[in-house]
Amino acid sequence: MSRYAGWVLIAVLGLVVGVGLSSLRAFPTEDMVARATCAECHDVHGAIEFAEAPVQSQVWILGDVPEATYFMVADLFPYATEETGTSISLDDLLARYGVTEWERVALESLDGGLVVLAREYVTEHSLLVPYVEGIRFMDRNQHESTWLKGVRWIVVEGAETPLAIAREATSLGRLLLADRTTVVAEGAEAMYRSELDGALYRGLYAHVYTGARVREALGEAWEAEAFRAVDARGRETEFPREDLARAVIATVNGRPSLVLPDEGRARWVIDLVSLDPSAPLEAAAASTD
Repeated sequence: MSRYAGWVLIAVLGLVVGVGLSSLRAFPTEDMVARATCAECHDVHGAIEFAEAPVQSQVWILGDVPEATYFMVADLFPYATEETGTSISLDDLLARYGVTEWERVALESLDGGLVVLAREYVTEHSLLVPYVEGIRFMDRNQHESTWLKGVRWIVVEGAETPLAIAREATSLGRLLLADRTTVVAEGAEAMYRSELDGALYRGLYAHVYTGARVREALGEAWEAEAFRAVDARGRETEFPREDLARAVIATVNGRPSLVLPDEGRARWVIDLVSLDPSAPLEAAAASTD
């Protein structure tokens, strides 16, 4: 063997030994795992530290419900009791939250999937089942294209029409199923002096609201110059059209509300009942002639 070949052999053997030693650190032994604490795993891997909850996904129930709310998937399907066949019907789930009379329901996933079903097509076979990303909708009466994975929002359209928009009876659920968007509101800056290095750190935080665009909900009535909003207590608030350009009707404190993302909450109308032009369109047009 030549000197060159000998050096190559030594280098290869060194590489093999090095990879082997590094693997011992990259892939911990059973003894290392046994000595690791929950906090260490959580810090390194972002693992969940709750022994009885594999995931903590939220599922929101919005629209025409007694009160908009959410539930944790781990509460619906406790990990300790999971077994083959675990499920709950969509009808029974809605009934848990006081929704017994409704016309349509929409299920939406975090990655943008959407399934809309009329009441007549929801049966005892319309099921929600445990899934690695939360819950999944499945129905053997439906085509598999409707078997939505990772459900995050359930929007209900009820039979009643408690809202009046542009003097037309409607509901929050109906508006959300027709058109919706997400706005950022109530933003502020947070400042914190770090205990680690004593430096001052800044960050921005805000809330997001998913609601129906006011401009779309008003339709032709949007041409009016001003609008009057009325809440459940009967209080009236006037808004010029420009103030409602980015406004949405969304859920706030569990109730339908007029959200103005560019204004403080003091100008919002919580528990909205109606939103109409301040004057009939004919009168507004006549005043400009």
